[in-house]
Amino acid sequence: MTERKCFVFKFADVEVREREFLLVKAGERVSVEPKAFRVLLYLLRNPGRLIAKDEIVGAVWSDSAVSDNSLTRSIAQLRRVLGDDSREPLYILTVPTVGYRFLCEVGAEEDGFSSSVAASPDTPIGKEEDVRPDVTGVRKQRSRKLLYASVVFAALLLVAAGFILRRFIGSGGVPANGLQHLATEQRLTANPSEVPVSDAVISPDGKYVAYADPTGLYLRQISSGETRPWSLPQGFLAWPESWFPDGTHLLVRKIAAQPKDLSLGLWQSSLYELSMLGGEPREIVNNAAAGYVSPDGSRIAYLPMPNVSEVWTPNANEMWMVDSDGANPRRILSVGAKKYGIYPNWIDSATWSPTGQHLAYIENHFVAAAHPVEPARSLRIIGSNGEGARVILDDPRIGQALWWAPDGRILFSYREDPGSRLDNFGVYSIRVDERTGMAGGPPQPLTKAEGSIGSVSGTADGKRLVVWRRSVAPQVFIASFDAGSRRWNEPRRLTLDANINFGSAWTADSKGVLFVSNRNGEWKLFKQGIDETTPEVLAEAQVISPPRLSADGSHVLYVTSSNPKDVSVPSSIMSKSLSGGASRVVVQGFGIGNNQCAMAPSTLCVFSQFDGKDLVFRSFDLEHGAGRELLRIPEASPNWSLSSNGSKLAIFLDRHRIRFVSLSLGASYEVTVKDWPLDRGDWAANNQTVLISSHAPNGLPVILEVDQTGKAKIVLRGNANVDFGFMIQSPDGRKGLVCESVPSDSNAWMVNNF
Repeated sequence: MTERKCFVFKFADVEVREREFLLVKAGERVSVEPKAFRVLLYLLRNPGRLIAKDEIVGAVWSDSAVSDNSLTRSIAQLRRVLGDDSREPLYILTVPTVGYRFLCEVGAEEDGFSSSVAASPDTPIGKEEDVRPDVTGVRKQRSRKLLYASVVFAALLLVAAGFILRRFIGSGGVPANGLQHLATEQRLTANPSEVPVSDAVISPDGKYVAYADPTGLYLRQISSGETRPWSLPQGFLAWPESWFPDGTHLLVRKIAAQPKDLSLGLWQSSLYELSMLGGEPREIVNNAAAGYVSPDGSRIAYLPMPNVSEVWTPNANEMWMVDSDGANPRRILSVGAKKYGIYPNWIDSATWSPTGQHLAYIENHFVAAAHPVEPARSLRIIGSNGEGARVILDDPRIGQALWWAPDGRILFSYREDPGSRLDNFGVYSIRVDERTGMAGGPPQPLTKAEGSIGSVSGTADGKRLVVWRRSVAPQVFIASFDAGSRRWNEPRRLTLDANINFGSAWTADSKGVLFVSNRNGEWKLFKQGIDETTPEVLAEAQVISPPRLSADGSHVLYVTSSNPKDVSVPSSIMSKSLSGGASRVVVQGFGIGNNQCAMAPSTLCVFSQFDGKDLVFRSFDLEHGAGRELLRIPEASPNWSLSSNGSKLAIFLDRHRIRFVSLSLGASYEVTVKDWPLDRGDWAANNQTVLISSHAPNGLPVILEVDQTGKAKIVLRGNANVDFGFMIQSPDGRKGLVCESVPSDSNAWMVNNF
């Protein structure tokens, strides 16, 4: 965002005496010490940048032994001259223990000075007699007196601007859009990637942050950094959810030791209250996915665990309320309507208003379009009993983190670059009038950094914010098959990039894989040899579905759309020769999802299409497009796989049921895999079994081989904190393409004075 200039330098007559600088306006003189003036000049050279104290001292004072007090005195004098207030700064922001930031953008109306002000921050100021404007184009040099005059007069303009800004902003207001400056996120935790922080919540008084990682629940004192584990009963695995207002009790989500369904993060969990003073955990709500304590501590809004036998997407589509003692549970919100296709809407997160009279929440609308594609989200508010629902913002850039600040701003995660496919989110705010439910303007940026945001939480006075940033992305791994043990060896990583790399097909010779990635800020289709370190770009588009290989192995197939957020725009199955050339449309239509081809000598290719009521399976070929209807089933998961010989479909109906369909006979039957939660599956190369990702009772990821009677066995075990997405066997049967979700930097960060 381009910032508006707070003031403009102009040249004016000033009086400069030996070792003394006088600001002159309307005949009144204000003396400024030379060191303070030089501090001002250095700040003007670095507008908007957080400058460390040591850097300013080194630039202004030649004596390296000078104390911080000298700089503090100079800053104090500048504030008096400029009419600034350290508690509500308009010009000089103090970042405690770190340094200072000049809050206004600097501009020059005359030539000759702007380049001096905008000089490199690494350029030392030197002594007073060395400070000269750098003039190019009109004059080679201006006098020192004229340079000082311009800066001094600018300071006078700042004083006048201060009165105007205070009048329009008010004593407790937030600067107008153009005057906002990004706050700095300071690292709170430094866990390595193999021990990622799973959530972090700051206490209302700002003294503590509670966070969890795979080793347990921890309490960190922010001022000292002292960290200690929270004393919990044996086997009590807890993630922090929300603090009670007294700052000594914490609402946590207890994760079951024996999860009933771990696919896609669907952990069986309940809400408990913990005390810093000790005592046994107290259960408040059984079978809840998230909880939010009201500002007065009397109520808890929570999201119940969904019933996975009814929906494929494991997210809550209801919000409930309960008294803080666990009594009087009641439903206050349901968002089960289907806006964009076969998936139901769901709630990502919620937060209380400072008064406790309203709740804000993020509603998620999954888009049934070419994948990968981000869901559309909207920021909404309701009364504490579910009344008066209102949409504040409907924007696909909205993330899932949410917090309502005491000053009336709602803070939420927001994708930085709408044109980029990278998962980089900043914290943004939007001011909401709680009485009318109306937004006071567009979203405003507060912080900017790399990575996605899982949650945000703030203090009761609104002076501190904790941001839990997480980074988990699918990556392509290659496993080899051990014929002796009939098991797969530990996979090795193929894609050497931390962004999303989603592979779903082998080349016909089993020597390369096809995958999509957002590594360059756009979705691109790549091909990479299994013994190579860098891939070859095949195609790019706004969205590209996971690629498939044509029956004869000569072309790659993928689904794309010119506008995936608009269901009125058709999707297209595209074909591109692996030997080169342009992509071309094979099939075009609405609701196109998965597609897959058998292997030669079979020539069968199949795609699925949701027609508003049923999931329809049709054949297609590269020359003639869509063919005959093969099968239709009532609304169900689009997760299915075609055997490599083209004889059967395996349709994964829910977490435990698989339907096998004979395409030649038209017969079908279902099997139930009782003891394992099923995720995504693909036919093995033998055309007799399917390979499915799942989790063991201890939570570790596994790949199962399931036969057509429903009997399952583990063929690959994974490590903690890594999930298997799926496994696709190579045509020769010797290798497997394994999609693994790999965490990188998942930690907590803190923001002051936002």
